[in-house]
Formats: sequence, structure tokens, C-alpha cells
Amino acid sequence: MTILMKIGYPCANRSIGCSPSRTFDLRVFSRDHLILTIAENLSCLARILEFNRKAGLYFFVIGPELIPYAAHPANTLNWAEEFAADFAAVGAFIRDAGMRIAVQPSCGFAVPEGKGEREATHAAAILDAMELGTDAKVIAWAGSGPDRETAQDRTFEWLNRLPGGIRRRIAIRNDDTLSVADCCAVAEECGVPVVYDHLHRDSAPSPCSSAEAMRRCAATWHEGDGAPILVFATPGKDGRPAHTIDADRFAEVLAASRPDNPDILIDFQDREQSALIAMIAAFEDPRLFPGKELRKRGA
Repeated sequence: MTILMKIGYPCANRSIGCSPSRTFDLRVFSRDHLILTIAENLSCLARILEFNRKAGLYFFVIGPELIPYAAHPANTLNWAEEFAADFAAVGAFIRDAGMRIAVQPSCGFAVPEGKGEREATHAAAILDAMELGTDAKVIAWAGSGPDRETAQDRTFEWLNRLPGGIRRRIAIRNDDTLSVADCCAVAEECGVPVVYDHLHRDSAPSPCSSAEAMRRCAATWHEGDGAPILVFATPGKDGRPAHTIDADRFAEVLAASRPDNPDILIDFQDREQSALIAMIAAFEDPRLFPGKELRKRGA
């Protein structure tokens, strides 16, 4: 069966006006407050997924704040058991719709600290609670350290400490410190796939073109990992991704990604609005709508 190239976005939906990562001040922590917030986050996630299905946006990335204070000692709630039916329903919707979900912490993993393992364990538990396959990934920023060599060593050590059941969920993402080449070296050693981040490729340059960098990353994705993931963003004035997508620049990256068939995360501040623009820019790409090229030829 031909695999659809999925386009999506992270974190929140501006049209609906909700985020599945709502939290609250730890000073007012209570079990009831926690349960209410998780219920509201899951309700928001369900609304976003329904919006995305209708809009044709089949890729969404959430933050682990879906469960506030999951790794904090004050949180003793067995949330996976308390909300088992809710997570199972969300997972069934994702599978039935042919969607893809990933989890990424907003600030990345503190690789040399115990926090890295706790964050990875929690993020993987969210995907396990939804009963999703190993194509549902935890996207980890690769670099953490004062320099490239330290960051790469820490990434090796961190991945090798993770239990196999968690590591099968991990995909690492090139960043300001570790280039695509560095991440691919980690992937070869540790058996985890690499997410190509176009914005940060220029921060830690690789000695190859964007097209070659994409192909190198795509080659690290194997059976069970799902389609390669590509993140497209351009820089804004404040160091964050820009407010909205440049459709022409996206079209260039989309063309460079051929012949691979990646799922594409559109990471801009206006969230789903840029993803919808990307869908329009990709409308003629047969990878997005399999069979279109044959229909155009009259086959």
C-alpha cells in the first residue's frame, strides 16, 4: 500500500483556541486539580485531532505537559490507569484515521542528568497508553553540552542507558550543537533514527547539501520506525521560528526531499495556519495524494 506523506504541526491549535499542554502553579497542586487538568488536556487533544482529520493534517506533535508534573514527587497519580479509557479512545481515533503522533518536550532533554531518562520514560508512556506502534516517536534534541564532542558523547551515553522498550520510541533531532552528520553517527551506533531539522541545519552546518542531509537522515529510519520525519521552520527576529511559513522556501525544501517520502512537521508560531499553507504548496506533489500523478496521465 502506498504511504501518504503526512503534514502537520506542533503543540496547539489557534483556530480552536486550546492547547493540550495546560498546566497550573505547583503551589496549588492537588489530586483533584491534576485530574481536572488532564481531563481538559485530553478533551482539547481530541478536538485538535478531529480538526486535523477534517483539514487533512495527519501529523501532530504534543508536549509531555499533557500530564502536568508527571515526573514531580508530588504527582502520585497513576494517570495511565485513571485515564486508560480516554487514552485508548484517542489512540483508536489516531489509528483509524491513519494519523501519526509524536511527543517532544518543549526544552529538550537534559542528556547528562537523570531528568533525561525521566522525560523519555514519561513521553514513551503517553504513546504506550494510546496503544500506538513504534512509528509514534519521542523526538529528542540531540545536543547537550558545552561543545560538539561533549554533546555527542553525552548523547551516546544517554541512549545506551535507556531500556530497549523506551529507546525504540526515540528519534534524535539535529540542533545548534550536533549536525546531521553527528546525529547520523549516533544513529549508526545506537540504532535510533534521525529527524531532519531544516532550521538548525544552518546552526550546525553539515558538509553536504540540504538534499543530501535529508537523504542521510532518511536512511536511518528502518522497519517499525515509520516514515522519516522532516521539520521545516525558518528563523524569526527573536530567535524562535518565524510567525508564518514562506511557501516558496517550503516548496524548495519539499522538492529537495524527493525521492524520499517524509512526514513533515511545519513549526511556526501560527501553528495550523502555516500547516494549511504548506498543504496548498504541496497540493501537486503525488506523495501527498497517491494516485494523483496516474490520474493526471489518464492511467
